[in-house]
Amino acid sequence: MRKFILLLLFLLWGLTHATTITAQNKAFPNAVHAKLNFFDYGSLNDEDFKLGEGFEVGYFRNVAPFLNVGIPFKLGLAKLPGTTGNTVTTSLDLVFHLENIREDAKISPYAFAGGGYFLEEFENGHLQFPFGAGVNFRISQFAFVNAQVEYRKATNDLRDNVQLGLGFVYLLHKAEPKPEPPADRDQDGVPDLTDQCPDQPGPAAAMGCPDQDNDGVADKDDDCPTEAGTVATAGCPDTDGDGVADKDDDCPTEAGTLKGCPDTDRDGVADKDDECPDEAGTVKGCPDSDYDGVANKDDKCPREAGPSSNNGCPLIKDRDGDGVADDVDPCPDAAGTMGGCPDTDGDGVADNLDKCPNTAGPATNFGCPEVKKETKERLEFVTKNVQYETGRADLKISSFKVLDEIVEIMNQYPDYKLDIRGHTDDVGRSEKNLQLSKDRARACYDYLVYRGISENRLHSKGYGETKPIASNKTEKGRERNRRVEFELVLEYGPEK
Repeated sequence: MRKFILLLLFLLWGLTHATTITAQNKAFPNAVHAKLNFFDYGSLNDEDFKLGEGFEVGYFRNVAPFLNVGIPFKLGLAKLPGTTGNTVTTSLDLVFHLENIREDAKISPYAFAGGGYFLEEFENGHLQFPFGAGVNFRISQFAFVNAQVEYRKATNDLRDNVQLGLGFVYLLHKAEPKPEPPADRDQDGVPDLTDQCPDQPGPAAAMGCPDQDNDGVADKDDDCPTEAGTVATAGCPDTDGDGVADKDDDCPTEAGTLKGCPDTDRDGVADKDDECPDEAGTVKGCPDSDYDGVANKDDKCPREAGPSSNNGCPLIKDRDGDGVADDVDPCPDAAGTMGGCPDTDGDGVADNLDKCPNTAGPATNFGCPEVKKETKERLEFVTKNVQYETGRADLKISSFKVLDEIVEIMNQYPDYKLDIRGHTDDVGRSEKNLQLSKDRARACYDYLVYRGISENRLHSKGYGETKPIASNKTEKGRERNRRVEFELVLEYGPEK
């Protein structure tokens, strides 16, 4: 019994220290309830469990943010200690509910306490003091399922009891007034808020604007206000349903995509104007294989371009007299046997394709002589042996003789150009290293120009420390990375 009382006191303390709004509030202060009760008068009075049943109805009113006052009336049949059979019991209580829950909560627990007058067989009355706890489960905005347990302390002996109730609670409320109808100045049934023509009556389909032809397109947006049409064609008729209004359709009774006309071969020429409606083409809708402006059907040379004055065939002209017509001769002013072009060095590569037209070379090397293996080895030797003053771009005297090797190679390969690329290790600032690599490559460039090599055959560039060929963590690796490379090229291609 003490544990039960302590539990209820704890619930009362928790609820009275809360600050949230009760489910029964100022908006809906009145509530009624009805429930079934089950009670036991035996267990608390040193007798066996004795189950009784009854019902309860009541009225509650919210009087404070977390306090409700209620008047429940109970009627039941109980097996009372000291009696035989069932006894009719009635009681009328005044109770106070402490309820802590948000107004819109699904579950609303509460604790209560109060006092009341109890009758047996409508006489033999005495006072009882109920207290306990319960919970309401919301099932709609105004209705709850209720479960409650209470202990009733009686002033008469052998009348203390425990009750369990199950039922419903309903919040009394007034029906919400119907909202005022929205403003509708033109009385067309479309509220002014959404009416695009609030002072002119019109159907809802036209957003409240006049629509003379009843096609769903308001007159103000209808390009044909007196003829019913579709939204897609701005209210104008579209007889063939191709999305082009009849007034803009060159073929109003035939569906099509080209100004409303069919274009079977989809060449951009309507079938009605297409001389070859089933074959895509550019000349009045007909194919023109040689693109000479003469349709294949009228072209006597459909694979060779020619003027229409010659029925699409080429005019035979050969200015250089090499037997190749000028219109197909890549070298019309220079006679030759290589498709109309000369081959000066006789290497089988026409001059117009030969990057070394005066020096024989294989076609795989664009008509230029290939650089010999021994020459590449000499270039590698120069790369390894060009020396500079420490930390500077000044060539050592010993490097002049080494660079003279380059001069000799350039004279042996007059059709080639030389790419000079400077590199450093990663010691020091990268900006300084980049400038040093540029200056050292330029020093070689300047020496070769001094030795008679044309500037248009030379190209120099510095890369700093960005392209190492060995590890910069060892002295040997850093020594390899400090270098100037030389490469013979036919054209200066992408930077390496």
